[in-house]
Amino acid sequence: MITTNYYNKRLLLLIPLIGLLILAIFVLSYGLKEVDILWKQIIYSILNTTLIWLGCIVIVQFLWKKYPWEQHPVIHLVLEILLITAYTLLVSGLNYAFSTRFLHEQIAGEEIGPSIVITLLITYLITAIHEGVYFYQQWKYNFSKSVRLERDNMEARYEALRAQINPHFLFNSLNGLVNVVEDNKQAVDYIRNLSDLLRYMLKSNEKELVLLRDEMAVLDNYIKLQQLRFRNNLKVDIDVSESHFHYAVPPLSLQMLVENAIKHNAITQSKPLHIEIGTEKDTIFVKNNLQKKEVIGSTGQGLKNISGRYRLFSAKPVRVEETNGYFKVTLPLLQVEL
Repeated sequence: MITTNYYNKRLLLLIPLIGLLILAIFVLSYGLKEVDILWKQIIYSILNTTLIWLGCIVIVQFLWKKYPWEQHPVIHLVLEILLITAYTLLVSGLNYAFSTRFLHEQIAGEEIGPSIVITLLITYLITAIHEGVYFYQQWKYNFSKSVRLERDNMEARYEALRAQINPHFLFNSLNGLVNVVEDNKQAVDYIRNLSDLLRYMLKSNEKELVLLRDEMAVLDNYIKLQQLRFRNNLKVDIDVSESHFHYAVPPLSLQMLVENAIKHNAITQSKPLHIEIGTEKDTIFVKNNLQKKEVIGSTGQGLKNISGRYRLFSAKPVRVEETNGYFKVTLPLLQVEL
């Protein structure tokens, strides 16, 4: 949503011009009986226009904030007509009292109706100008946002492409390695888990979102690989209900969070790393105890990558917390049809 402080102050220069235009319309319609009160008529017309102009600004800003067009078009339009009409009638009544008292003019009964109609038409025109400016500002905001999100998406895809290697050579090599170490069950399991993980990584480049069910399956492979590497020094507790499996996440986002935890923390027999993965309402989190180690060349690109991809699909933020000796990243679960 665009900010309500959008208004270009140069547009306020139009107020005296519109005031003079309105005065000219009334003079042509009803004539000017006294030339010597022309200046009073000009001041009156400018004040009248200013009241209408500023009132319309307040009403339009309120409705754009409370009932945006893209979310509540009918309510916005109905309330706008009612509020603008009521406000115009109020201003017209005050103007009639002002004219009678200070300009010593009595408006004939048959002139009141046409006068109000003209005033309403002018007010609706001013309201249309305000709405037009707001629509233009909204378009600029959305265009800028789409360009920014597209750039983030391209950067994320570029990072993914950089990580790709020739799949045929890779999987042929892994299959050949299985034949070499076929008597070692642990090594065979490691290679097969690695092969499944890499195959998923290569295929995921073609998708923007994947079901949580598929993400959890590949995460399980990744965790098994790391536990073969760190053994009992790496403890992972997963509490993700299957009732959440229909949600979606960007591919490899959970794997990247677990990888970050392993990369940035010491993992030894005296300092085991404990990672928790669970769900809270419509979110999923990865949490680990903090025992930071210095990581050379770390840029935090992983979290930036995940946050950038999430901005393409949801206004809900990726939450990062570091409190009480724990580091926790919470991802929104997305409701989409895949």
